[in-house]
Amino acid sequence: MSPKPISYTVSIVEDERILREELAFQLDHHGFRVETFESAAQFYRYLATRPKTLAVLDIGLDGEDGLSMCRYLRAHDVDMGIVFVTARALRSERLTGLDAGADAYLTKPVDIDELVLILRRLAQRLTPAAELEVRTSMPGSESPAWHLDSTMGMLVTPNGTRIRISLSESQLLRALLAHQGEPCGHPELAAALGLMPEEYNKHRIEVMVSRLRERVHRQSGLVLPIQAERNVGYRLLPFDAGPGV
Repeated sequence: MSPKPISYTVSIVEDERILREELAFQLDHHGFRVETFESAAQFYRYLATRPKTLAVLDIGLDGEDGLSMCRYLRAHDVDMGIVFVTARALRSERLTGLDAGADAYLTKPVDIDELVLILRRLAQRLTPAAELEVRTSMPGSESPAWHLDSTMGMLVTPNGTRIRISLSESQLLRALLAHQGEPCGHPELAAALGLMPEEYNKHRIEVMVSRLRERVHRQSGLVLPIQAERNVGYRLLPFDAGPGV
């Protein structure tokens, strides 16, 4: 068993007592320090004094539901790790949950090993000592580098703009960085995103890249230098600090 972390908690917000206690027991067994709540109001009171937490939310709560909670939490803390664990399994419901700001969306009965991996990954945002930074710039250039701080879920542009990225976007960028200057195929990118072969969808990756490019340009005025390789995948060019589209 891993030692219990002391710098953060995992907060479970679930109104069904048996499910709440079972999930708390399993996460405790994996070394997490767990707090449990049956409503949004209870969790907010806790959060007022203990903000360093990861949130595991059900959607179908009495009173304020999980989607509303997620939007509120994300609006007030761009770095908080938020995971939905819910019985709502439709694709449209999953997309709604992710659009609300969740880092991950799991359906019940939850695969506890998958949840543990996600929580440990998100916990790195709350652990400054574990900070990992990847820098890249034009060879021989004095231009400021782009920074991919995947543990904090941030892409920092050469002009200093901090852009929050999702766990999936971070995984995508790291895969491209590993092949920097060379094409990275769609199957390799799908694997980096944790997709099984039967879940592989080239269009999903294309949409992710398109939205990330658009967001980076909208927020910073800079171009994220990811080049499409026809019928292959994408290539990450050496990062440049130049503005424009």
